[in-house]
Amino acid sequence: MKKRTPLEMKRHKITKTARTLVRLKHSLAADEELNTLLPATLEEFDAAVASGELKALTKSIDDAIGD
Repeated sequence: MKKRTPLEMKRHKITKTARTLVRLKHSLAADEELNTLLPATLEEFDAAVASGELKALTKSIDDAIGD
């Protein structure tokens, strides 16, 4: 591997920082969405387990987890 010049390292740091900030922004938005979605979804799941009938959850969740 070729050693990067100081200018190339600066460019690399800027790129990595920008990518990290964008990923963090979306991760935080996902946390907000999950905070809205998960309580009711898990309550539904727990009620189904308690009643002995493990039914399918919302289709998008079942599709996402592959069941």
